[in-house]
Amino acid sequence: MYRHCWLFSLFLLPFLLHSQDAWLADPLESLYPDENRIRLHHRYAADFPANGYAEVILLVKSSPGEAVSVEAQLNGEPIPQQYWFRLEPVPVEQNTGLDSRTEQFIGKVNPYVVRRAPFEIFEVIRPVSNEAHSGNDPYQAFLLQIPCTFFPGPGKYVMPIHVRGDGFSRKASFVARIHEAVIPELSGSRFFYTNWFNVKNMEKWHNVEPWTESWFDMLDKYARLMAHGRQNCTIIPGNLITWSDAGFSLDEEKMISFINVFRKHGFRYFESPHLLYRGDGDDWSSPELVVRLSKNGYFSEEGKKDIASIMQQIRGFTEKHQLTHQWLQHIADEPTSANADCFSAVVRQVKDIYPEIRIMEATNDRDGLTGAIDLWCPLINDFQENKGFFREREKAGEQVLVYTCLIPGGKWLNRTLDMEHLRQVYFGWGASHYNTFGYLHWGLNQYKADPFRQSVVHHPSPVASPNNFLPAGDTHVIYPGKDGPLSSVRFEAHRLGIEDYELLRQLQDVDERKHNRLVSKLFRSYTDYNTSVRKYRKVRRKLLHTLSKS
Repeated sequence: MYRHCWLFSLFLLPFLLHSQDAWLADPLESLYPDENRIRLHHRYAADFPANGYAEVILLVKSSPGEAVSVEAQLNGEPIPQQYWFRLEPVPVEQNTGLDSRTEQFIGKVNPYVVRRAPFEIFEVIRPVSNEAHSGNDPYQAFLLQIPCTFFPGPGKYVMPIHVRGDGFSRKASFVARIHEAVIPELSGSRFFYTNWFNVKNMEKWHNVEPWTESWFDMLDKYARLMAHGRQNCTIIPGNLITWSDAGFSLDEEKMISFINVFRKHGFRYFESPHLLYRGDGDDWSSPELVVRLSKNGYFSEEGKKDIASIMQQIRGFTEKHQLTHQWLQHIADEPTSANADCFSAVVRQVKDIYPEIRIMEATNDRDGLTGAIDLWCPLINDFQENKGFFREREKAGEQVLVYTCLIPGGKWLNRTLDMEHLRQVYFGWGASHYNTFGYLHWGLNQYKADPFRQSVVHHPSPVASPNNFLPAGDTHVIYPGKDGPLSSVRFEAHRLGIEDYELLRQLQDVDERKHNRLVSKLFRSYTDYNTSVRKYRKVRRKLLHTLSKS
């Protein structure tokens, strides 16, 4: 059952007595289409920066199949429909594991989940249509998300919300307190954030032919949504570097056309495709990495020639288009102690060819990679448990960001579907607490199944065991809509945390002690944080108020 079940007996029972009603809820609360055991209100107030988003969830209980319509007003005038969104549920078939993956992997129950699987949770954010909305579940949910620039300026704004159904009408009140504090534009963000983008899945789910006008139109929609979520880095499609008997080739025209779409939206960084991998057998114990396209082992003469050819072309391309300081070079994903020597040898060759290039990698080793990485990206548990090592690397002029994937589970921060949404928010607070550079996740839209119908999928590795599953939502944090990508509750929560990071850094610049005290009220480590949404909103209000006075 749910955690904090005492809330049910104290607060929920009066609401269940009504067969039709509507309430306002914080967008960070976990909400479900079948039942909701949190305290609900007809009035909701929160604080927002001057150029953020004023947002609230409207939760409607009605008879299954009953159509409802929603409307909000400001100063007697309707708020544009474009700021209303419908929340759709997705399934959670298994709970995230206590250490990683799902509970099936080691057979232990994870007590740090919001609900026991299987269940459905409101997740997908879809623009509303002009028609009234109906559903087969007891609850429907809507998100009102208003750009704060819509309001005349800082101040307190009361917005009546009206819900109408078959034979019932309810009113609620949303109060937005807009502060003077401002989040920097994406191009000026100090937080590095990347979710790996799968272009092939974009093409598949939206039925667009590569490099056509409709393809670029769809790519622009993806870039716009990613920028909305504060993502400022994207990975380059691997098929823009090809290999044949004639050797390697970089498609310069397509690559710069792709990059320019993201530049337009304020992106600052571009990740190279990985040059090498562990081979087709995915052998984690092999000491030799393999060139991804030619399949030549790196220690062979051919392998070294391959890397020389690729890097000479990358250097020419990036220098020509003023990308030297924006390009982040991947060598091989998640190098381990087994292949660290090979990885380091590749880096030495790459640096001989292009000394200014910066090497970035999600890492599973430390000492063996010393001197080979410019941007370290350890798992959050690796960083927290070996913080001294990474602090020393920073002293050497290197940078550190963190990542999560199917690991870690339990109480660690991650962004699977059965975790509190505050965990996504706290990636920003964690970066401010530890003074790290940012965050990486492999799954923007890496669907292995229909994400609307299946959230837990088998691990895609050819050597994965039958009980090895990726946890719910690990493959993706956005969804493929009919006309473009759709945001999610988790994606928006992560955005909120990155906005908080920018605000916290502003406070740190002027008063580090006050910054530290404020952060410690919510976040102390990646396994020690406050899960009260009410407490978070109280501290965030203090942050906004402090910055608005300075």
